[in-house]
Amino acid sequence: MDLTGLWLAHPADDALRRTFPDDDLDDSAWPEIPVPGHWRRHPDFADEDGPLLYRTRFEAEAPDEGRRTWLELDGVFALGDVWLDGSYLGATEGYFFTHALEVTQQLRRQSEHLLAVEVTSPPTLGRTEQRNLTGAAQGDWNPGGIWQPVRLRETGPVPLRYVRAVCTDASPTVATLALRAVVDTDRPRKVVFHTTVLGVDHRHQQPLAAGENRVEWTVRVPRPRLWWPSELGDQPLFDVTLTVTTEDSIVSDRAIRRTGFRSIRMRDHIWRINGERLFLRGGIVPPLRRDLSSVTPESAAADVALARDTGINLLRFGAHVSHPTLYDAADEAGMLIWQDLPMRGGYHRSVRGQAMRQAREMVDLLGHHPSVIVWCGHDAPDPVDTTRPAPSLLEQQRPNWNRTVLDRSIRRALRRADPSRPVVAHTGVLPSPPVVEDAATHLRFGWYGGRAGDLTEFLRRSPRAGGFVAAFGSHSVPDIDPELLGLNPGRWPHPDWSRLTVDPDSEIEVLLGLFPPDDHPDLATWADATRTHQAAVLRLQIEAMRRRKYQPCGGFALDRLFDAEPCISGSILDHDRRPKPAHAAVADSCATTIVVADPLPERLRRGAVLLTDVAVVHDGREDLGTTRVDAHLGIDGETLTWAWEGEVGADSSVHVGRIEWPLGNAEGDVELTLVLSAGGVTAANRYASTVVGV
Repeated sequence: MDLTGLWLAHPADDALRRTFPDDDLDDSAWPEIPVPGHWRRHPDFADEDGPLLYRTRFEAEAPDEGRRTWLELDGVFALGDVWLDGSYLGATEGYFFTHALEVTQQLRRQSEHLLAVEVTSPPTLGRTEQRNLTGAAQGDWNPGGIWQPVRLRETGPVPLRYVRAVCTDASPTVATLALRAVVDTDRPRKVVFHTTVLGVDHRHQQPLAAGENRVEWTVRVPRPRLWWPSELGDQPLFDVTLTVTTEDSIVSDRAIRRTGFRSIRMRDHIWRINGERLFLRGGIVPPLRRDLSSVTPESAAADVALARDTGINLLRFGAHVSHPTLYDAADEAGMLIWQDLPMRGGYHRSVRGQAMRQAREMVDLLGHHPSVIVWCGHDAPDPVDTTRPAPSLLEQQRPNWNRTVLDRSIRRALRRADPSRPVVAHTGVLPSPPVVEDAATHLRFGWYGGRAGDLTEFLRRSPRAGGFVAAFGSHSVPDIDPELLGLNPGRWPHPDWSRLTVDPDSEIEVLLGLFPPDDHPDLATWADATRTHQAAVLRLQIEAMRRRKYQPCGGFALDRLFDAEPCISGSILDHDRRPKPAHAAVADSCATTIVVADPLPERLRRGAVLLTDVAVVHDGREDLGTTRVDAHLGIDGETLTWAWEGEVGADSSVHVGRIEWPLGNAEGDVELTLVLSAGGVTAANRYASTVVGV
């Protein structure tokens, strides 16, 4: 029975909290609010931080003898206390998974019912000593509310309280599906778990003790069609039906999970899907919309298609669990997912148990999705130093509670819940022995400090730091009405920065330090400079990582693909999905075949030697074959030419040659143009510099 629709709501106070579950409370003046939804979308609660009190009335028939009924709340952001007909049912904590509370006895007492829920979403005050596991899903706009459906669900005497389905291994010969069910029974009994998939009907008989029981088993599926990322193959998906029957062969409960069969392996940040090596070209995805409840299957599919058309093959859900439809869209499109637990910054010691529990809930919720290829516990557990483009290894050798205790506990919980997928304990941390796969770096060259091209030298000196770069890039101002950002162009260069609408994790001080407003004549020029810089940073750094493919770089996730609202951020598409200049730069840099050179310095000294290495990167699954690369160096009115020819194999990065030329007394602009041709494949690239006097 669906309980979504218009409910009544009212801000909480101490007196109302004690009486709002009562049937005789006069709620005639309470506003109606949609469920699912976030309360700030309602004009009466636009500035409300809660708690908010919800009430709804419904009629329901009592379940037959031997049957049970459950109230299921799929998403309460972020804490809830639930009453039915004045009786307290229980509390909920965790915004992204279903909370089920039994209401069998209440439904047998009467047919008309009052459901009351107190929803609390405390604001996040800073990124230290946090107690709410909401991560990036909660920023300056409080998303509190009942944002997912609410229903009554009837079962037999043995309900499936929790279900986990994970493909642990797959080959063209056989796939192995690991299943786990948590069931509840009022007395000892024998049951049979039936698993049906692709014509296989597997039966597992199990005696149960009274109370809660955990049961695990595996099913082997012969000759499955394998699920592949879109650039490697097709995406067949299959329904897995799990049914539990009692000793009299009566169906007690049933669950269906849609999945695909594939295997995942990762070593030293080098990834293999079904045994095929794959370089991950990823982007961070924030909550798709500030109002997560407004995401639809159509909008989720459109966002996945935008990412794929940009050349992205991996979405990193940074510090949040997204809307369920996004995972379905990724499965269908062959888009890979890096899934974070909703944790960013520092946390209070009291959250450890809840974090481990929510890690297990995340696996239960998402483990059947073939697109999810890695679990990540904690984004940026250490305080961010905006004066350093790379973390300090020395400082990270010092143990602390978040990184050393909390993150290890989460990693252990994730590995126990799902041994089939790699687990990364945290990002924003330099990899270090004994397990280099346990961390992924954030490298902010050209943003926190230095120049964009400095990443090349850093990776040469510290190759392990480039194993997987989980965030990089710079922020920029979207090309939209400045009023949407809280900026007044008429007051330039002092447009009242206190009104600025920014992403909660953006660093406006860094932006203003990199682009001082006094150095630009107007707001439009300043904003354009930020966008031009962002495009250059992303292009050069993606090229630097791709040419180091597998030696040892296994991939990256740029910061970031979309905005959820009008804001200044690191996105390459704004909140309306309009591209910034960086979008074209990323698409060019993520093309299947690119020809690249080491970035030229912005300025070259007269009399110096211009030196750069040229490489071809090919992510295609077929050999490129005989390939010709022509280099044209324009300098001081002359054009110098180099040419190389050779074989380029599938999924490779090949050093082509070196350009070394003494500049002598030349002055002025320098332009290096690279052109690749191989059969029907062509690619080009361009680099520029300027020669200046000593």
